[in-house]
Amino acid sequence: MLPYFPFAKGFDLKMGTSPLKDEFSITECDEHYLYEVSLKRKMLTENPDWYFLSNPDTKAAQWEALELILTGVAKNYPQHFKLQKQNTTWQWTNNLLNESQTFVVGDDATLPLQPLNWVGQQVQEDLILLNADLIVVAGQLCFPSGWSLSDKMNQHFIKVHAPLPQITESMIQSANKLLERIPAHKPVTRNNWGFRVCDWLDLSTRQSVTYKKLLHEVSETLLPDEVGEKIFVRVEHQTLSRLPVSNHILFTIHTYQNKLEHEVTDKKRAEALATFVEAIPTDLLAYKQMLPFAPQLKAYLAQV
Repeated sequence: MLPYFPFAKGFDLKMGTSPLKDEFSITECDEHYLYEVSLKRKMLTENPDWYFLSNPDTKAAQWEALELILTGVAKNYPQHFKLQKQNTTWQWTNNLLNESQTFVVGDDATLPLQPLNWVGQQVQEDLILLNADLIVVAGQLCFPSGWSLSDKMNQHFIKVHAPLPQITESMIQSANKLLERIPAHKPVTRNNWGFRVCDWLDLSTRQSVTYKKLLHEVSETLLPDEVGEKIFVRVEHQTLSRLPVSNHILFTIHTYQNKLEHEVTDKKRAEALATFVEAIPTDLLAYKQMLPFAPQLKAYLAQV
C-alpha cells in the first residue's frame, strides 16, 4: 500500500500543505532504495546533462542542502547510514551501498561530483534548488512526471508545471505566497497525485512521445476489469525547506507507485478513490493525461 494517500478527504483544488514535524525528515529510505538509487546512477551516467543541471553561483546552497540531507538521513536511518563530523571534515558511510566518502564541507575538490549531484545519488528523492526569487537554479531530476530540468531552469517555480488548467489559478497563487513565506527550520510537505498506464519512474519530457503512444494503445483496448492491473497510482511526497544561510529553498520529491488493484483491497481506500476520481474536472483529467482511460477507471472504481 502507498505510504501516502492524498485521496481520503475528497477532491479539492487546494495545495494541501502541512508542517513537517521533523525538519530533517525531508528524505525517506524504503525497500526500493537499492533499485531506485541504482537507476538514478545509471541515468546520470548515461545522460548527465539531462538529469542534473546547476548554475555556477549555487555551490554554497548545494553544500547547505547536502549538510541538511546527510544529517537527516543519518539521524533517521542509523542502521543504514553513518555521518561522523569533525569540524568541517565529515565522513559519510552508506551501509546499503557499501561505500564511504570523506569530504571537507565547502570544498568542491573533496567530492567527485557537484554537492547536489553527489548527495542526490545517496537518496531516492529528486532534488531541486530555488533561489530567493523562487527561480529554479539547480537540480537533480530523474523521476519527474511530465517535465524536465532543461525546460524549467532559470524559470520561476510556478512555471514548472505550466501550462496549468485555469481552475488551478487560485491554488497556484496560494503556492506562490507559501513559498515566499517558508521560514528556516520549518519545512512543509504535500502530496501530489496521478494515474498512469505504466510504472516508469522517469516520465520526463524525453519520454513524452513513447508514453503518449503507450497511453493510446492501453486505453484503446482497456477493459473495466483490467483497470486494476494496468493502471498505476502515482504519489509524489514533496517537501520544501528554507536553507537559512543561502536563503534558497530545497524542494524534494519522493515518488511512490502502486498498482490500483493493490490500493483497492482496502475498502476505505477504494471508496475514497471512487469519490475522488468522479469529482475530477475534465480539464484536469486532460492535464493529468487521464482522459483516455477515465471512463474505464470510473467504471472500475464504482464496482470494487
